[in-house]
Amino acid sequence: GSAGDADATGDKKKRKRKKKKVVDDEPATVKKTPAPVEHWETVPVVEEWQEVGSKKAKQKVKLEVNAAAIEDAAEIIATEGGGDGEAAESSVSISAGDDPYIFIGKGGSTIQNLQASTGAKFDLNRTTNVLTISGPEECVQQGLAEARAILASEAERKANETTEKVTWGADAIKAVIGKGGSNIRATQDATGVKIDADVDAGTLVIVGPREQVSAALTMCHNAAFGEAQDSLELGSRNAVNVVYGPNFQTIRELQDSTGCKLDIARGSTTLKLSGSNEAVSDAMARVRALLNANRGFDMTIDNSKVGAVYGKGGATLRSIQDRTGVQIDVERGPTHATVSVMGTPEASERARHMLQRAIDGEVELGPGEVAEDIELGSATAAVIGRGGSNVVDLEKRHGVKVNVRSELQVARIVGRPEKVAATTKDIEAIVKPILDAEKAQKKADEAVQSGESAWQVTPEDDDADGW
Repeated sequence: GSAGDADATGDKKKRKRKKKKVVDDEPATVKKTPAPVEHWETVPVVEEWQEVGSKKAKQKVKLEVNAAAIEDAAEIIATEGGGDGEAAESSVSISAGDDPYIFIGKGGSTIQNLQASTGAKFDLNRTTNVLTISGPEECVQQGLAEARAILASEAERKANETTEKVTWGADAIKAVIGKGGSNIRATQDATGVKIDADVDAGTLVIVGPREQVSAALTMCHNAAFGEAQDSLELGSRNAVNVVYGPNFQTIRELQDSTGCKLDIARGSTTLKLSGSNEAVSDAMARVRALLNANRGFDMTIDNSKVGAVYGKGGATLRSIQDRTGVQIDVERGPTHATVSVMGTPEASERARHMLQRAIDGEVELGPGEVAEDIELGSATAAVIGRGGSNVVDLEKRHGVKVNVRSELQVARIVGRPEKVAATTKDIEAIVKPILDAEKAQKKADEAVQSGESAWQVTPEDDDADGW
């Protein structure tokens, strides 16, 4: 019985060995991928099978990737498990290209989706930019097809990539970036382009596919300048100040209520509006209504009255503006000046009366103050001094207000009683010698005319000896 059993066992081993050799005589191939992007070449076996007792047999197959779509060659190392009940395992290493992050995606989303959809494991070596796909043969081949599709899509994207650079200025670039970078992030997420904004240089560089770059440029332009733009010539600094309002409050309220961006360049009187079509239209209508409600008036004065309008250091003009809320602008001409006033009808009328009082030399008295008028006569110019130097000196030394009306040859002094008295004394010291000399000359002229002058020559004296 034992001999028969031994023979039977030997026959089974021979049959098994013979069956294995039949398999060994066939060339080794790599399993076809479900939907390969490129064709694979069948590589013949390069090593013969070797039987080593009961140990597993191993096979190495080296394949070449078709370089028509991918420049770098992929090295595929397939390892099949032997023995009963073992699943075939393999791995593939492929170059991830110049930008390996295309396989990672935002927050790792791309590589996670690849692993979930193919069942293969994806490992990216960021030092060598090599992507390794491992797992069951069928999963690896599906993962390889997906990876090659991503590489092909990236190559197509780069072929269609363009760069757009614009220079808009620092303020516009800040608007493109938005608060905390919100605008630029939204634009990049919506279009998929890369945007580099340089505030200091005032430049913007957009890189990506042509269509997406164009869309991103439009979004950036709208963020910086608005969907629509318009302009309005205000015509004067007064109008500019009306639009600005106290502490720029009016222009801020206009922007907040309409959503339109309003800008007036330094030294300019042109208002620029930008925003959506509706916002620009609304803001334009509101600005026109504001200017119409603050038309005010113009008045012409002699150039000699400009100082009275301004007051010392501009104090009179500022006081009128602060107390009435109007805007006042003075423009000198060759002989006359134009005083332009902008404000509501009520405010403008109040300002008109205050300006006229200033021009007429009327000064409002403060608590405990008095006013005194002094006749200057022909000494008016001497009291004023060159360029008003004497008046400035008197006001500075005595702490009073001195207003000289040249056409009336009268000076009005306003201040505390003792200071007004001291100033009056100093002015009289200037005026008295001049007026006394003028009186003496007048008296001499009258004496000559009446024949009472001691120096008058008679006809008899003219005939006398010595003449």
